[in-house]
Amino acid sequence: MGVAEVTPGISGATIAGIFNVYKGFISFLNSINPVKLNLGIKLFFKEIDINFIAPLLIGMSISIYLSAFAIDYLMSTYLFFFKLFLSFVMAIAVIKNCFFDQSFKESISYLLTFTFGIFIALIIALSIIQLDFNNFVLLLISGLLAFTAFLLPGISGSLVMVILGVYESIIVSIKELDFYSLMPFILGIGISFLIVPKQILNQFKNNEVQTKVFFSGLIFGSVPAVWVHLN
Repeated sequence: MGVAEVTPGISGATIAGIFNVYKGFISFLNSINPVKLNLGIKLFFKEIDINFIAPLLIGMSISIYLSAFAIDYLMSTYLFFFKLFLSFVMAIAVIKNCFFDQSFKESISYLLTFTFGIFIALIIALSIIQLDFNNFVLLLISGLLAFTAFLLPGISGSLVMVILGVYESIIVSIKELDFYSLMPFILGIGISFLIVPKQILNQFKNNEVQTKVFFSGLIFGSVPAVWVHLN
């Protein structure tokens, strides 16, 4: 998931779905909402599965830092094959969500939902709106949008950063551990963190199959962005 998050085109949530840890991860994010601290520290930690989340977060943290160097090398040296690999992984995620997690008959009943997901992803992927996101307020907004995308299987948080024009500066800041420059971006992540996980979890509870099919549409519709925006 950490590697995916700094890889434009692959959503960390997509990888989480492939390895069947997505719901557990979203549940964890929802359970650590500061509002729940009012219920008491003991109850707060009771809701968290440390054996599940600790190795996951450690692995993500290490790989985000190391991958910032590797992805930069792959994009500059083997861009075409890198794009092919990303597209392949995204296709695998769609097939898994629609053919293996439930019967195809169940998935096809939500064809309109799948199509809507494709439509939303294409609007984002083929966006030609250009804004200067390299100031405090817009960096905060880009952090909010990127983390929201990270939580949605299908839309790559790092690809959103590419589209917004902040990917290179964020990667450089990560490589240099420049937390001062990263602060507005991290603040935007925090705002998204407080709002989005609960909404996603509610959607899963209401209709898990439809939610997965919608996410599959997002994944499928994001493939063109890999080829359009990675240069």
